[in-house]
Amino acid sequence: MSGGKPKRRRGTSGRDRKKAVRGGRPTAAQDKPGGDQPLPRLRRVLGSLHRAWWFVLGTAVAALLGAVAGIYVPRWVDHLDPQVVAVHVVANPATVDTWGTAEFAMVLPKDVRPPDDPPVGCATLIDWARALGAVDHKVSRVRVVVQGASDQGVLIDNLRARVIRRSQTPEPAGVQLRCGGQQGAVEPRDVEMDLDAPQPAARYRTLIEGRRPLFGFTLAKGETEVFDLTASTTGTVEWTIELDLVVAGKRKRVEVTNRGRSFVTTAAPGPRTYQVPPGGDHWIECATPRRACPEGGPPAHFRYDS
Repeated sequence: MSGGKPKRRRGTSGRDRKKAVRGGRPTAAQDKPGGDQPLPRLRRVLGSLHRAWWFVLGTAVAALLGAVAGIYVPRWVDHLDPQVVAVHVVANPATVDTWGTAEFAMVLPKDVRPPDDPPVGCATLIDWARALGAVDHKVSRVRVVVQGASDQGVLIDNLRARVIRRSQTPEPAGVQLRCGGQQGAVEPRDVEMDLDAPQPAARYRTLIEGRRPLFGFTLAKGETEVFDLTASTTGTVEWTIELDLVVAGKRKRVEVTNRGRSFVTTAAPGPRTYQVPPGGDHWIECATPRRACPEGGPPAHFRYDS
């Protein structure tokens, strides 16, 4: 090979140089300890800016949604301060003397077969029937006792029903049990409510000078008001009671239940009707569920089948 020309080394293209770097061959800048790497540093800066931008945008959106909710969400959705009012419910109307000799009726579930005859006493009967799942027939009567607990006073300006479930046609039910109330007289605020209305709300039953007064009253701290609610339906309605309050210029709402359970009222007639006549000491069977029971008759033999 003497005398020959030395072979010329071919230059490395840009593509080859990239392959060399990927294959582990460092560049001149990488050979230097602590050498500058412009592209990775730029990527880190851009990534930090991207994350900061999304954080600022998320914070702004959350603040905007909070402001909109504060403007447009009704004030009565605020949680009720437990120190505003104290509420007590008497759900057994036979223990309330307001309704005097009113007739109470319960409807048993259609598949219930009690082992023993129902008790004769009206107050005991209602508790016995409800323990078996019975519901009020056509009318529910509830006494609500409200006591003010706020130093600033409480205005109660509405009482309404929150309808959980409604059926215009009465749902099938079992036998109907009727009994009379007890004598007595008090002066509560007697109110009524039509559960079949689109938005059931209470109103006073008694007219004053030919006009029905608007519902509402104010409670000072320690002051107690008693009002008796009569709620009726021609179908089947499951519901609870809601009180609208105004405390220190702010609206609040409290829900009233039957010891944590909802109220249920139905107009279902049932296949048979039994009743304890006023002052009677035994049950009698009525001729038909839709007609009044006779004043006298032999003791009934209960049949719960359809």
